[in-house]
Amino acid sequence: MSESTESASEKKMLEEKIAYLEKKLKEKEDELNKLKEKIEMHSSFEFSEKALKLKLYRVLLEKFAPLINEQGKKTVGEIKGLVNGDDLTIQGIVAELKPQNYEFERDYLSVAKKAFEFVKKEIEFAKVDFNLVYWLEPREIMTYRVADDGDIAVFLCSMLHALGDEQASVILAEMEDLSTHAFVLIEHNEKAYFLDASQEHSFEEFSGKLTGILKKYSFKGVKIKRLLYKFNHFEYRQFL
Repeated sequence: MSESTESASEKKMLEEKIAYLEKKLKEKEDELNKLKEKIEMHSSFEFSEKALKLKLYRVLLEKFAPLINEQGKKTVGEIKGLVNGDDLTIQGIVAELKPQNYEFERDYLSVAKKAFEFVKKEIEFAKVDFNLVYWLEPREIMTYRVADDGDIAVFLCSMLHALGDEQASVILAEMEDLSTHAFVLIEHNEKAYFLDASQEHSFEEFSGKLTGILKKYSFKGVKIKRLLYKFNHFEYRQFL
């Protein structure tokens, strides 16, 4: 066989091999496209099913909101009792954050920062967009890892009480858009801190003189119009 004949034969074999591989590739692409279609159909169905369920949940919540709100009402004493540093869930978390031989004056601020970071990381913020009065217990918050700003503030304030800060308080403020929002106030070594674990900010961002923080603090770009009330385990004070 001549050299040119061998070359032509090799070329033909390569062309046949390429054609075979292209055919197989096309088959695999067709299979992949069919799988993608199935996934898209399933995802679309699942999404629409979840959307319908959420719609139904909203209808049910609005229907029974008056009953929930009636049961959710609390006296001043009960509201104060929400901040509870002796709660077992709170105690268990704080025990993991404190160093050995914890001393309040020496260690409080550094561990308070850890508590703040823990709540920001572990608990997602979500707020229902209709009037519903409820309070979640710490164990419920840690089970579902979600809460509104009020429950998040109470949770963090309870942790700070467990660290020995009996002055830490939950603040409820009216914002300039007429919404309300809750966060925690601590005062340590003649310095005040607003700690809002429902949004991303550093421990020191809203700290300093109280009058200065009131002007600087904002939630989602909305500033404070006025303070409504503050409370902890020992005190309930209205600002109106």
